[in-house]
Amino acid sequence: MKIYLIRHGETDWNRELKIQGQADIPLNEAGRKQARLAAGKMIQIPVDIAYTSPLKRARETAEIFLAGRENCSLYTNRLLREISYGVREGQSLPLIYKCPFFRLHNYFKHPEKYLPPRGGETIQELKARCRSFLEEKAYGYESRFSSMMVFTHGAFIKATVSIVNQLPDRDFWAGAETENCSVTVIQLKNRHFSIL
Repeated sequence: MKIYLIRHGETDWNRELKIQGQADIPLNEAGRKQARLAAGKMIQIPVDIAYTSPLKRARETAEIFLAGRENCSLYTNRLLREISYGVREGQSLPLIYKCPFFRLHNYFKHPEKYLPPRGGETIQELKARCRSFLEEKAYGYESRFSSMMVFTHGAFIKATVSIVNQLPDRDFWAGAETENCSVTVIQLKNRHFSIL
């Protein structure tokens, strides 16, 4: 089974370089356009089932991607939410980069040392959610379906890639960027995941 991990389209907070986390920010017009363009490139790919984060930006991206696909059911799953940045959600990313005493500084520069701000999640907690989703949904559908689309968030995709590639936390941000509406493809075969 192929699993297409799709990051949501752009939001105003992406454009303004604000930390979103689990704040429920909708797509902006540029994000809707990105979703329509990306969906058009994938129109020939059959999809048996789809899951989305409950956050507006992911759900709206999913609805745009799946418009006209009558035989594909879309389900919401809370495990697919972005990592929580707690009290830092809504704050400026450039400010975080400039202030090494902010806990989020390590998140980007030294993820193996990251301690979340008050109300936030650790990288290990995010990875646990990823594993739960993969075990509950992907394993369960491997013999029934050939493809699944998953509409989610940048850190969730990075955590999934980290799990599949068995990367240590220090390499959490390694590999390709997960731009808005980027697609990461994972193959599941005989209960073994690999990145395509």
